[in-house]
This record gives sequence, structure tokens and C-alpha cells, in this order.
Amino acid sequence: MKGGEQVKISELLAYLLFVLVIIWALMEKPLRPSTKERMHTYYLLARIIFAEAAGEPYEGKVAVGCVIRNRVKSPRWPNTYEKVIYQYKQFPGVNSPLWYLFDKDNELTEEEQKIKQQCLEIAKKILLNKQPDITCGATHYYNPKKASPSWAKKMKITRRIGNHIFLKER
Repeated sequence: MKGGEQVKISELLAYLLFVLVIIWALMEKPLRPSTKERMHTYYLLARIIFAEAAGEPYEGKVAVGCVIRNRVKSPRWPNTYEKVIYQYKQFPGVNSPLWYLFDKDNELTEEEQKIKQQCLEIAKKILLNKQPDITCGATHYYNPKKASPSWAKKMKITRRIGNHIFLKER
């Protein structure tokens, strides 16, 4: 091998190493959210469970959390909890009084404090994948006493828990 060829090979190897380091750095970031990001997701999930299912039995609260996780895992929906929860017209709880009450501990009744703690516990289990999916893959739910959505006719009912009917696409 001539001296010029060795230089070109070493330059090529250095460039290749540089590219691999960049690829590794880009891949590493989404896989390891910061503690702050994880805490934000944890509180956001607990908050939406509280807002959507405070009046439901424990199993109903778990089911709401499972639906949100099922959406995050599905390629048909956004891939983060925040994007799923804030997706336009998907979870009316984000605009409900309970959504805003969640952060106001001094305004919560003793019963609401207990419900909030349940929601925090459920969110933790959901995010750590320690909570099995009790909805059989549901990505939707509604309360038939409050709504009769046209989209529900095209879906398969998976469970009825509390006041909610849980559904998935056929």
C-alpha cells in the first residue's frame, strides 16, 4: 500500500466513526427521556385519568390509562403521551374543571385527594408497563349517557367498565 492510500483509508475510517457517533447520539436521545420529561408525562397521564374518569371505579380509571397507552403504541396515533392526550377533540377532559383542579391540592376534597392518588398510582403502573391492558386493545371509549358517537358503530366493543364502553377498530 502506498502512503497516499493509507491516508485516504484512515480519513475514511475517521469519517465513518464520526458518522456512527452522530447516529448513536441521535438514536440515544428519544430512547432516554430526561427525568423532567418523564415526570411531566407521569403527571400528564395522571391528570387526564383524573379528568376523564374521576367518577369511575378503580378499574375504569385503569382502563382510561390503558386506552391512552394503546394509542401511544399504535402507529395510527401520535407516539407520545403528550401528543395523544392533547390531540384535537380526543379527550374533552383537558378542558374540564377537573383538569384544572388536579393541581390545586388545597381545593380538593378528601375524596378527590384519594382519587388523585389513585390516578398517580395508575399512571405510574401504566408508564412502567406493570399494568396489563384490561381493555383488550381498546383505543377508544365513551360514556353512552353523555354521547352517542357515530364512529362507535364502526368499532368493536371490547369491554364495558363503569359508565364507559371501550372499543377498538375492527
